[in-house]
Amino acid sequence: MDAITLKQHLQQLRAVDFAADQVEQPYELSMHMMQHIGNPDPVLRDELIYVTLATWIGQNVFSDEQLKNLLDIALDDKHLFYRIGEQGTDSVFTRTFSVLLLPPILSVDRQRSFLQQEDMARVLERLTTYLKGEKDVRGYVEDKGWAHAPAHAADAVEDLAQSPYLESADLQELLHALSIKVMEPGVAYIYDEDQRMAQAAVTILRRNLLKQAELAEWIEQLQSKRSGATNDGGTLQEVSQMSLNIRLFMQSLYFVIQDDKAEPFPAVRLLLLKALDVRG
Repeated sequence: MDAITLKQHLQQLRAVDFAADQVEQPYELSMHMMQHIGNPDPVLRDELIYVTLATWIGQNVFSDEQLKNLLDIALDDKHLFYRIGEQGTDSVFTRTFSVLLLPPILSVDRQRSFLQQEDMARVLERLTTYLKGEKDVRGYVEDKGWAHAPAHAADAVEDLAQSPYLESADLQELLHALSIKVMEPGVAYIYDEDQRMAQAAVTILRRNLLKQAELAEWIEQLQSKRSGATNDGGTLQEVSQMSLNIRLFMQSLYFVIQDDKAEPFPAVRLLLLKALDVRG
């Protein structure tokens, strides 16, 4: 099915609130949507394909086997890793809207637990590799809509971190991969990326499986990058953008947890205050 035909079909579906019972074979249609999930047309990609898929996933339209297959497709080299490493091209939309399918699928798993430990290990491996490899961190692209890789990936991190299959080492790996996007030098975040990434970090920390020494080392690494102590030879603009991104993230994280008395948040607050040079 070509993009024009698909768009017309999904527009008709939107008129009936994306009702799956109006489609003879929803899963077959979802395969056509996956072929066009990175289309540069923001209406087709974001308002129609993504919304339809997310709605149907949440409404349990798909079987466990079909959901697993959707997850595998989203994670494969033609989707999450499609032309990974490119910057400023339309390939970013395929990657970022593929990663945005992880949260609704993982949310269903928390309700009826259809994914196994090996499935979660694969999601962890693919997601952390993607976070390290994604170079296109544009937010809103004129005439083409949202790319928003750091925010979309952070949403996936937040859902994955809730899996009981993830242990301390897994959470530490996830936090490290997320931090690579926090320490981005290529652009100054202006589209609430800091808040989305802070929320993902909170979910990781809330598991309370990381040692205080590990948390202190993590925040020290952020602060070292922010202060320029380890700028890896970047330009003044890159160092300034990285410093801003890290500061906004730490401030957002602090304000999210400022009244949370559960462990490890009191200790994290103190570490953040010290890093931000704020006196109590």
